[in-house]
Amino acid sequence: MNDPPLAAAAVDQVWDMLAQHVRPAERITVAPHDSLGRVLACDARAAFEFPPFDRAMMDGYAVRCDDFAGGETLLTNVGLARAGFEAPADISAGQCLQINTGAPMPPGADAVVMVEKTETADDGRIRLSDAPRRGQHFEKRGGIVAKDDLLVRASTRIGAGAVAAVIAGGLDHLSVFKTPRVGVLSTGDEIIAGGAGRAGAQIYDSNSVMLAELVRSSHGEPIQLGRCGDDRDGLRAVIEKGLACDVLCVTGGMSKGSHDLVPGLAEELGVKWLVRSLHMKPGKPMHIGRAPGGCWMLGLPGNPVSCAVCFLLFARAILDGLQGLAVRKPAHLRATLAADMPANGSRPLYQPGEWHVAQDGTVVVSPMNWRGSGDPFGMATANALVCRPADAPAAPAGDSVRIIPLDVPR
Repeated sequence: MNDPPLAAAAVDQVWDMLAQHVRPAERITVAPHDSLGRVLACDARAAFEFPPFDRAMMDGYAVRCDDFAGGETLLTNVGLARAGFEAPADISAGQCLQINTGAPMPPGADAVVMVEKTETADDGRIRLSDAPRRGQHFEKRGGIVAKDDLLVRASTRIGAGAVAAVIAGGLDHLSVFKTPRVGVLSTGDEIIAGGAGRAGAQIYDSNSVMLAELVRSSHGEPIQLGRCGDDRDGLRAVIEKGLACDVLCVTGGMSKGSHDLVPGLAEELGVKWLVRSLHMKPGKPMHIGRAPGGCWMLGLPGNPVSCAVCFLLFARAILDGLQGLAVRKPAHLRATLAADMPANGSRPLYQPGEWHVAQDGTVVVSPMNWRGSGDPFGMATANALVCRPADAPAAPAGDSVRIIPLDVPR
């Protein structure tokens, strides 16, 4: 990876670079019940045909269609077939077998008459008013899935339906990509743990808690590295520890002030920066790099909204790629503004907002009452980013804008 670092990189440039360089992590084998939320590393194929036997789809009576030459008929019931049990013996001419949904069909039967189309005659035989078609109301063995049929395609995020499918298909293990371990470190002399006694110019560390939750929502495993002041030796030691993870997110210390030590210390530890700043608002100071051991390092701005926006746009894409998904820009929607937005400046803007679908099906977005990237409350209820191009004119309520929904699963 010898590309020159991108300074003031455009957002699309960064996504293109990540798509080129991020590769899936190690493959591991897990049981289906441990696979939820992971990404399949190879196709999951059926271990056997399904259903594994001819199976009734209705409660009723298994019959032979040849007994219905004259339409309605009377048949002798010779037993009961229950789900989970072998069917009784074959049925012969003039016989039927009471059968429950999911039970195996008896040899000789070629249809099921639903119970609503039957009644018991005075002599105990079963009167069946429905003249059935062959194959009616039962599934043939292998009629849904044949052995080795594709159940779930590789590079699919495994949801509850996929877990059910692979278990029903007889699989007892799956090849998936390893969950990325993501180190989370907050820096700055001013930050202290939430709830601690605050003094002077100290502020509570909200970033590390927010980042840990964002990592979890992106199907990563957060590794909390704590807080570190602007001390060169201490900061270098904890960054070095964090570079043992798959991804390291460091928030704060990324600008050009006298105590913004993170970029230089990371370089001392061998990190090669691919991005040194971004042409966007918020998030200009963000860095993205790679350590010799393969760890992706993200230097996130210390301002809370900038930190969240940069994670959502770029860290989430890296985590997708490490888990075997395509690295690409997030999905965009068109939405109608519910409130005015002022003219934008010289950098593309990604402003937090709240979106919903109105009763008429229109996607509507309300920009958050946000006072800049240092406003720790600007993401409190946001579920979207409102995307405004550089130098965009003022947009009144009712205008159409692009948004990135943040609550769409990947």
